[in-house]
Amino acid sequence: MSVKVAHESKLDVFSLALKAGLEKAVNEFPDDVTAAAQAAAQARGFLLAPDDPAAEPWPPMRVRTSS
Repeated sequence: MSVKVAHESKLDVFSLALKAGLEKAVNEFPDDVTAAAQAAAQARGFLLAPDDPAAEPWPPMRVRTSS
């Protein structure tokens, strides 16, 4: 990865973190924020996309009636 791409990726990570309300974490622990974003990206790579995007991964919730 080139230095320019790495710098732009870090800026993207920080902008997302700031939008998520993590100003204090970005200011005090920028390396940890970057590491967390990399870990999340790796974990996302292990998730399998469903065959049918409209399918729910669990049965639909049902509301109990109170009688």
